[in-house]
Amino acid sequence: MAAWDERLSNFGVLGCFAMTEIGHGSFVRGLETTATFDAATDEFVVHSPTPTAGKCWIGSAGQTATHAVVYAQLVSAGKHHGLNAFIVPLRDMETGAPLPGVMCYDMGAKMGRNSLDNGLMCVP
Repeated sequence: MAAWDERLSNFGVLGCFAMTEIGHGSFVRGLETTATFDAATDEFVVHSPTPTAGKCWIGSAGQTATHAVVYAQLVSAGKHHGLNAFIVPLRDMETGAPLPGVMCYDMGAKMGRNSLDNGLMCVP
């Protein structure tokens, strides 16, 4: 946690809340995004398996957020364990460019709310 302290206290980490999906809105039990535990690498692999699994209407995801709290279906040893939250890095902390394997898009003009950085993101 100490490695995060300075970045967090200086607003070096900008986050977003990634729950809603194109095909499911905020129907949480229907979310398709998965986070599968890979025992060989001791990490979770987040995946948007279909076009409807893209996280959509996410504030700050279009151009700004460096990390997201992603809601995904946990899969471990082939067994589904239900919905869990995962902190997922989205962008390079120095350049702001999306990380390899992460796709982030700004959703463009918003009627009366153009100051919002709503975005679509997925991990194909």
